[in-house]
Amino acid sequence: MKAVVSFIFVVVIGVAFDIATKWMVFSKINEIDNIPLIPGLINILQSKNTGVVFGMFPDKNNVFIIFSIIAIALIIGIYVKSDKSPFVSNLALSLVLAGAIGNLWDRIWYGYVRDFIDFHVGSKYHWPTFNVADSLICIGIFFMVFSTFSASKTRAAN
Repeated sequence: MKAVVSFIFVVVIGVAFDIATKWMVFSKINEIDNIPLIPGLINILQSKNTGVVFGMFPDKNNVFIIFSIIAIALIIGIYVKSDKSPFVSNLALSLVLAGAIGNLWDRIWYGYVRDFIDFHVGSKYHWPTFNVADSLICIGIFFMVFSTFSASKTRAAN
């Protein structure tokens, strides 16, 4: 029961943080502003992504809403059937779920995903703009890979 409560807690906090940060940027910063957070590395700006990763497949919002709902259902299904004792696995699934819900929220309410973190190294290397939900998904996937490799090492040692 404790694992389920912590899973739900992380999902709720993750979604709330994602929506709150998007609200702050999109309601408090002008559309044309580019605010250096860490000069030469991270800027805050408004970006509207109608596609998926790196803006690929733009203007297919209804398709991505369906894919997001299916992904969310799969994540919940995996969690329900999983052994809830490994903390890292629970954390990983909850972070991915929170990110998926945060971006789905945008797609349903705005018709696009609100991105605002502009990561770059000087003017030479530039990463596509992203948001907290995207970060949660990436961190969750990292934890999934980490937990998978650490579990296989443990099994190999026994």
